[in-house]
Amino acid sequence: MDSHRLDRLLDSLHGAGGRPSVLARLCRVGADVTGGGGVGLSRLVAGLPEVIEASDAGAREVEMLQMTHGEGPCLDAIASYRPALEPDLASARALDRWPKFSRSALDHGVAAAFAFPLLTGGTAVGALDIYSAERGYLDDDVVEDAIILADLAALAVDRGVDLSGIAGVDSVVEPAEAWAYPAVVHNASGMISEQMDIGADEALLRLRASAFVMDRSVADLARDVVDRKIRLEPWAGHG
Repeated sequence: MDSHRLDRLLDSLHGAGGRPSVLARLCRVGADVTGGGGVGLSRLVAGLPEVIEASDAGAREVEMLQMTHGEGPCLDAIASYRPALEPDLASARALDRWPKFSRSALDHGVAAAFAFPLLTGGTAVGALDIYSAERGYLDDDVVEDAIILADLAALAVDRGVDLSGIAGVDSVVEPAEAWAYPAVVHNASGMISEQMDIGADEALLRLRASAFVMDRSVADLARDVVDRKIRLEPWAGHG
């Protein structure tokens, strides 16, 4: 796990006000790091994918196209446990791979689509999809950001966080600096560090990430860790 990258993304996620739900913030930040591209999230319910969030109405419509046609990068990423990356939906490769979805997505102004599986517990529980109006591969930095966002989304979906959020309530802003947290946070970080055999800085990042996906304050979650009401487990996704 790239700790500096996770730290930067957590700062962005906590600062994404106006759309308070965890998954909405993940989509919003995902759209920002892709330079304005649309982002959608899906999860498996009874073995079938369903759309749970999107960065905007257009991204939600394209996300639904995959469910309607029963094909697309989202479904491939879930089935293969690997990213499904298509830089040109007008190519013969894409039209052969996803004939209905590719044509429909092109009609909606989407030229490229990229899906990253949400991995937890050794299985895929959904996917994070990125849609671009321009052909071409994503930059390596964007891919790495997308993988971390998919990991965070997987934790949120796996923990069954409230997907709706609360209208009109801004997200909690948490400090990034270790010194700004109360003693209980440092105590919890020490326990996580020992349990996971990782450094103290990474343990604090894991605590911050878990608090974000559980929609709780870091201090509140830290108290439960110290009181042994909850034990954070290593991420089962990409890092």
